[in-house]
Amino acid sequence: MTHDRSTAMRYAPRRRARRGFTMISMLVALVLLSVGVLALAQANAASIKVGTRSANRGVALGIARAYLEEVRTRDPWAVTNETAIRVGADGVPNSTGAYTRTLTATVERVNLLRVSISVDYPNPTGPIAVDTYLYRPNGLNANP
Repeated sequence: MTHDRSTAMRYAPRRRARRGFTMISMLVALVLLSVGVLALAQANAASIKVGTRSANRGVALGIARAYLEEVRTRDPWAVTNETAIRVGADGVPNSTGAYTRTLTATVERVNLLRVSISVDYPNPTGPIAVDTYLYRPNGLNANP
């Protein structure tokens, strides 16, 4: 009978180890898992926000460049300031457009006009501004 008792004591720690996880270890594991999942969710949200802002900025830059090319085709003596106008993502005026375009023309010299096109976009870090100079040769439509 002593033999059976020593065998039982030898296997007792193994039986206790096989019972499974304790409630505290499960709670710790759940807390660690939830912290990791929350960190991933925040990183994903920040990534989406940066991607959206970058896409809006790219569209605003495209609107500004396209409008600048359109202004370059005009008579340089006829280019004047334009008030802010709402435009869609395609640059076409639209009263519900998400972008706002402004043209500022500044006479630097008699024959030199500085043209600045500014486009505000949703969730901006600042407006997009594209500048160029237009040479206005003498003898065209008018003098400033």
